[in-house]
Amino acid sequence: MSLALEWSQPLDARTRRHATDHAVRTAEMALIRGEASIAARSARQLVMAQPRISAHRDLQDRAEAALDAASDDIARLSGTADPVDMDRLAAAHLAHGDHMQAAQLWLGLARADSSRLDAFLSFAWCMVRAGNDETARPIVDHIAGLAEHPKIDALAMMLALAGDDRAAAVAHGRRAFARGSDAAVWLPMGPVFEQAGFVSDSALSLGLKLENLAAILHLYEVARAVREGRNAEAVEQADEILARVRDDHMAAMLKIIALIGMDDKVGAVKAQADLASAAGARIDTLTRLMDLLYEIEAHAEVVELGRTILERLPAEHPIAFGIAHSAAHLADLDTVDAILAALPDRLTERQKANLSPFMVLNFFDDPQLQKETASRRSRRFPAPEEPCPVALPSCPQDGPIRIGYLSNDYHNHATLKLMTEVIEATDRSRFSLTAYSYDRKREDQDRRRIAAAMDRFVDVAEMSDEEIAAQVRRDGIHVLVDLKGYTGGSRIGVLKHRLAPIQVAWLGYPGTYGMPEVDYVIADGFIIPPGAEGGYTEKVVRLPDCYQPNGRDRPSEPVPSRAEAGLPPEGFVFASFNQVYKVNTALFAAWMDILKGVPGSVLWLLAKDETTADRLRARAARHGIAADRLVFAPPLPHAQHLARYGLVDLALDTYPVGSHTTASDALWFGAPLLALAGQSFVARVSGSVLRAAGMGHLVATSFETYAAMAIAIGNDPGTSAALRETLGRTRLDVPLFDPVRFAGHLAGAYETMVDIWRSGEAPRHFDVPAMRSPEALAEAS
Repeated sequence: MSLALEWSQPLDARTRRHATDHAVRTAEMALIRGEASIAARSARQLVMAQPRISAHRDLQDRAEAALDAASDDIARLSGTADPVDMDRLAAAHLAHGDHMQAAQLWLGLARADSSRLDAFLSFAWCMVRAGNDETARPIVDHIAGLAEHPKIDALAMMLALAGDDRAAAVAHGRRAFARGSDAAVWLPMGPVFEQAGFVSDSALSLGLKLENLAAILHLYEVARAVREGRNAEAVEQADEILARVRDDHMAAMLKIIALIGMDDKVGAVKAQADLASAAGARIDTLTRLMDLLYEIEAHAEVVELGRTILERLPAEHPIAFGIAHSAAHLADLDTVDAILAALPDRLTERQKANLSPFMVLNFFDDPQLQKETASRRSRRFPAPEEPCPVALPSCPQDGPIRIGYLSNDYHNHATLKLMTEVIEATDRSRFSLTAYSYDRKREDQDRRRIAAAMDRFVDVAEMSDEEIAAQVRRDGIHVLVDLKGYTGGSRIGVLKHRLAPIQVAWLGYPGTYGMPEVDYVIADGFIIPPGAEGGYTEKVVRLPDCYQPNGRDRPSEPVPSRAEAGLPPEGFVFASFNQVYKVNTALFAAWMDILKGVPGSVLWLLAKDETTADRLRARAARHGIAADRLVFAPPLPHAQHLARYGLVDLALDTYPVGSHTTASDALWFGAPLLALAGQSFVARVSGSVLRAAGMGHLVATSFETYAAMAIAIGNDPGTSAALRETLGRTRLDVPLFDPVRFAGHLAGAYETMVDIWRSGEAPRHFDVPAMRSPEALAEAS
């Protein structure tokens, strides 16, 4: 929903003027290139956004006249075999945005006469316009060695942008400018380069921003209706726009989001199909819709739309990857397995750039791949267009170190619940704490509590990245801690603006950011052991116990009876209350082996709906496990859900995305956890949590050991009971649940970062020494 929220914010007068000028010149350039449909779309949108400006109506008239002329050519020349007429017919189809029809005609001309470089070039242009970059790339590379023209350089620039290679894109743009003054007509973001008189990375960033703004000048009311939950009104408004601009892909996306908000799944699917089949609907538009659908957890719709896209581009592996992740949310493991099996052994750099770093965590326990993907993704975020007018603060020589925490999870969220008591325990004589919130959720008791714990709570939800950077710098923040990374609704790109002299990744994202502007990642010695630093672009800070903070103020509800919980009267209870997307074929097979090895046992899982539960029951049957040995826990209020741990004999970890908050919840409420540790950050959190709880002997490192340990404990209920007794007796004594101790270690981390800065050193890896316990201090004295 974050894009819809962004689109609902009105522009200031200066930005609106620049976006309008960009849209006007973009339309004029499209007419010169023969792409009348683009010109018509821009002109119609301008007329809707600013109906009183006669120049917009004149532009619309010229664009529509060009479309009418192209229609006449299509009617007159269809079926022609004359090369001149075929060329004109192809141009007419291009004018209407029918890229595939135009491409076929130009390809026919090129095949008939291999010397027709213009036909090959026009074919490649259509392929790029349709989003079929893999087909276009070798043709462009070949023609570039035979001829010179700004159009060739423009295509090379488009392909570089698609591959997220900004340096190459700028180089191609500069080469085009060197060939002639009309180069801007062909280049993406041409109006910006034309006005600047040159091509640069900063001009490219400005052009990308203006292009997005120009496309939504007329959509603020629709987006606001979506934001405010007035979905029926949003659909009506979007339909009015689509009646006038049939290929308004942004309006179509907002309509789909609103339909899903109304739970009109049939209407949403139809609207998706209409968008997918629309002339001129680029693959990047459809993938942007996939991202929006994923964001609102419409996973079934993501899978359906993704399959439609793959029919057009079967080799588009990043799209397939997105389908797999949504299929995992549906427990559709057959779809997941089929997609992962079809992926090539080695993805191209462009494909890596298009993968979601968060999704990579879910499928690959590979720190290097995670680092490569995050690094490629981080390059998508534009560098600041101009230096921030507010200087960074100087290093503190005395007085408190100013720490800023940036997040949109300042509400009833796992991250906030983990860290609140540590914030409350922070020594205010040494630190001043500020929360920077871009949270759009309604205020609740969790936010009120954290706001009271901070020295300042600053709402930056309505600010641009540039404004956030200026605000944080004005506040003199020395250490800025990002709590989001590549998770939902994140504004990770703001870190490119260097908000503070020291920028730190902690808690919200279990992996590297791949971003040079982030100096440190806070971990511990188990999660990132010595020698594993190569999987991270940040310098590693190791806390002595566990990177995960925990408090003791937890809700308490009576433990339900087995009957109330839907469990059978007898039998060992294995449980995994993780989200279902963490379950994969190998893990599920291990669970089934465990059930086979412990007669009469059951596996207790979370399921949001019966469809998901039925899929897992059917999969269990394929392993010879009766359906009634899988018990599904329905969603409950948080406190009631946690009370269910009182009935769990052994909690089972997931892999490669392990139990995180789920792990510490289980241990606090007395349920022993069996962890399965891998190689990457995300796969080692549960092991770290167990070690900090004094239960390090429950960490397995292979599926075989994991299953064998579970079977042994399951067949000896006395072991589980002893583990539960130990957890209950020691939970106030172990480091895991000591927020004061954790706050002391975190303080040591921040002070060491500042000491390194003060000394003039570059950031470096370091370990935070453990605080001595009161008992040890007493003995020493």
